[in-house]
Amino acid sequence: MFKRIVSGCLTAALCFGLSACGQQTTESQIEPVQTQEEASATEEAPIESTESAAGGAIRLTDQAGREVTLEKPAEKIVSCYYITTYAAMALGLGDALVGIESKADTRPIYGMAAPELLDLPSVGTLKAFDVEAAIALDPDLVIMPKKLIDQADALTEVGIPVLVVYPESQELLEEMLTLMGQVTGKEAGAAALVAYYSASLKELEALLADVETPSVYMAGNGSYLSVAAKDMYQSHMVELAKGKNAAESIEGDYWTDVSYEDILVMDPDVIIAPSNAEYSVEDILGDAQLQDVTAVKNGAVYQMPTGIEEWDSPIPTGILGTRWLASVLHEDVYPFEEFQQDAVEFYETFYGFTLDEELITK
Repeated sequence: MFKRIVSGCLTAALCFGLSACGQQTTESQIEPVQTQEEASATEEAPIESTESAAGGAIRLTDQAGREVTLEKPAEKIVSCYYITTYAAMALGLGDALVGIESKADTRPIYGMAAPELLDLPSVGTLKAFDVEAAIALDPDLVIMPKKLIDQADALTEVGIPVLVVYPESQELLEEMLTLMGQVTGKEAGAAALVAYYSASLKELEALLADVETPSVYMAGNGSYLSVAAKDMYQSHMVELAKGKNAAESIEGDYWTDVSYEDILVMDPDVIIAPSNAEYSVEDILGDAQLQDVTAVKNGAVYQMPTGIEEWDSPIPTGILGTRWLASVLHEDVYPFEEFQQDAVEFYETFYGFTLDEELITK
C-alpha cells in the first residue's frame, strides 16, 4: 500500500522539479524582487516571475499574511518551534539549521534522524523566545509559529527575514511545507510530501468508506480533563480517520478544560491519550468517576506512541497519527501490523532512517 502511494508521490515531485523553472508566478508562487528603479516604474503593476526557486530572489506571503522577501533561498535557518524543526528535517534541511528551540534533548526523533541538532544553540521557547540569541546566529531566515508573531518585527528591523507559520489543519500544514520549500529551494521535497498526503488520504477515504464512525475523545497532555476543541488539528485528524470528535460542540482552536460530568455527557466510544501525556492509560481506566463512560467500560483507551514524535501535532508525520488512529478505530479494515509497516517505510523514504517497529505501539 505504502509503496504504491509513495512511488506516485515521488514521480509527482520529479515532474514538479522539472517543470518549475518554466512556470510563471501566481500569488502562491515565488516572485522575483524588483530593483528600486523597477519598483518605482511599476508601482501598481502585478509582479511576474522569470526565475525559478533554485536561483534569484523570492517574494511570498506567509501564513500570517505578511510579505516575506529573500534575495536567494535561505541557507542558514533558525527554527523557533519543534514543529518547524521537524518540517525542516523532513525537507532535508537539517544541515541548514543553525539554531532551534529549547529542550531538543526531549525530542526522540532528533537522536534517531538528526543527532547533530542536539548540539545546536537554543533560541528559547514559545513562552520565552530569545530574540538576541536568534540575531546573534546571523541567519538568512527565522521560521516561527504565529504565537510568536509579536517578535517578528525585532528581527526584520535588523534585516532578518521571518516566515510565520500556522499549520492548524491538514491543508495549512501542507501550505506551511510548501512555503518552507519555496524559501529554501526545497520545492520538490515539499511537493513529494504533499503528494503523499493527498494519495494517502484518498486511499484512507476509500478504505474507510463503509465503516461506522465512533465518538473519539482526544485528551490533552497535562490532564485527561482537557480535550481538543473542534477547530484544533487533533479534531481534523479524528475526522480524517473516520471518527467523530466527542468535543465537536466546543468552540476554539486550543485545549479546553472539561469536568467529569462533561465527559459522561459526551460518553465517547474511544479515548486517546497523546504521546506526551503526563498520565497513563491505567490512570484513565482506574478513575472511579469515569467507570460509566463507554470507552472505559470497553477498555477502548489508547495512548499514541511515546518514543518517536508527537503524531497528534501538525507535523510532517502527522499523517501517521491519522493512519495510526484509523487503524486503532478500524483495525478490521486497516490492520495495525500493516500500519506499522507503512510507518517504517515512511521514515525510510522521507527521513532516511529505519524506525524500530517496536516503538509503534497502541
